[in-house]
Amino acid sequence: MAIVKVTEKGQVTLPIDLRRKLGITKDDYLVVETEGEYLKLHKVSEAKPLGPDDPIWTMIGQGSTGKKDISKRHDYYLAQGERKRWRKS
Repeated sequence: MAIVKVTEKGQVTLPIDLRRKLGITKDDYLVVETEGEYLKLHKVSEAKPLGPDDPIWTMIGQGSTGKKDISKRHDYYLAQGERKRWRKS
C-alpha cells in the first residue's frame, strides 16, 4: 500500500513501482471511478484495429439494403439519402 499526498490542485503522484507494474507511462490516460469511499484507477487501453478475421466483416451488407460496399461508400450513401429527403420536402 502506498500513501500519496493530494496537492492544492487535486493532483497526486503515482509511485514509480506501481506505474511500472501496471505499465503506466507519460501521457497515458486513467479512468477514475468511485466505489463507496474508494477511488479506483485503471489504465485506458488503446483500441485495436480490426483484423481481417474479425466477425464484423461478415455482417457488412447483411442489412436491409443488401449493399456490400456500405463501409467503403458510407458518405456517398448518406449524401444520396439526404438528396432524396430534400427532394420530398
